[in-house]
Amino acid sequence: MAEQVTADKPLAGVRIIELSTMVTASLSSMMLAAQGADVIKVEPVGIGDPMRFIGSQKNGISALFANCNRGKRALAVNLKDPKGQYLLQRLAADADVLVHNYRDGVMRRLNLGSDKLRKANPKLIYAAITGFGKEGPKAQDPAYDHVIQALTGYTGVQAEGGAPEYMKTLVADKITAYTVAQGITAALLARASTGEGQHIDLSMLQSCLFFLWPDGMMRQTLLADDVTDFAPMADYYRVSATADGYISIAAATDDHWRGISTVIDRPEIMEDDRFNSIFARSANVAVLLKELDGAFSHLTTADALAHLKAHDVPCAACLFPDDVIANEQVAAVGALGLQEHPLLGPTRVAEPPVQLGGVQAHIELPCPAHGQHSSEIAREAGLDAAEIASMQEAGILTGG
Repeated sequence: MAEQVTADKPLAGVRIIELSTMVTASLSSMMLAAQGADVIKVEPVGIGDPMRFIGSQKNGISALFANCNRGKRALAVNLKDPKGQYLLQRLAADADVLVHNYRDGVMRRLNLGSDKLRKANPKLIYAAITGFGKEGPKAQDPAYDHVIQALTGYTGVQAEGGAPEYMKTLVADKITAYTVAQGITAALLARASTGEGQHIDLSMLQSCLFFLWPDGMMRQTLLADDVTDFAPMADYYRVSATADGYISIAAATDDHWRGISTVIDRPEIMEDDRFNSIFARSANVAVLLKELDGAFSHLTTADALAHLKAHDVPCAACLFPDDVIANEQVAAVGALGLQEHPLLGPTRVAEPPVQLGGVQAHIELPCPAHGQHSSEIAREAGLDAAEIASMQEAGILTGG
């Protein structure tokens, strides 16, 4: 019996087949699992997704893998074997979505190409994630977060006049994951009207460039000769030191800056023609922020925030990861939870941020062990006990 669609589980009854390594497809399908989809994660026999072994780990499962694969069932199968390909073809015949992040051409060589599977199942939405797109000189190059950050300008935006720097998080992978999830749900909505699935092509390069463009590429947007040029966005991203830490201030309006000048006892700031309007500040932001160097060093973080808040200035303490866990606002919105994993033990999880129907979403199932549901999924695809046993004996199907 299909799971019942509810306000907080709009994707109940939707089956997604995910073939991937690393973050992009994994995180995107986990977000869809949080909204009710049945996600089958397909991994190679042997070690499976190499993300299982990257970073903090226990019993062969890393925290990175766990954080991208909750709420899924796992199938371990050798897709280089015709019997493994047949199993996937059977699964795809009844699936709603297939998503993969293999290089262009790999799935066709495995007899799992879009045309073949969608001919057998016209309702199938087939999402193919590539690193650089299907055309161009880098189309067949390996793509990882570091490389995409470099090619799309993220490292350059961080440079602030010096050497390029990475954003020290898998930003390219995660941006792409969110883009994939949005594309799949749009295709599901279209299918609800047309009855037809479709093929989706999506690259990390284009996803990340689109994401960066609104602010990071402002200077590359307006092409007329008479454009007024203001400071780059990087100039705005500076923190202020206090007596015992650092704070972030996001002042935009005249009232915000009046509040700041009052707190630091510098009323002359708002009397200076370089700083007394949003247009003047935009043109002189680097100078303005230099004026604030050391301005809060005589105050504790708590006192600085209290004074700024009294003047309705947007501000926050600069927290380190352990501090985030204990933050009262994070607790107030229920952003984090605890989950027990049979192999990892107690784990802290980030709860899904979209509260559909006003309900805080939860991903009930922890991430699966490698091949944990292989036999179960093979049975659902129509294979009988003898076929499953034969594939297991041959090493084509492994796990539970």
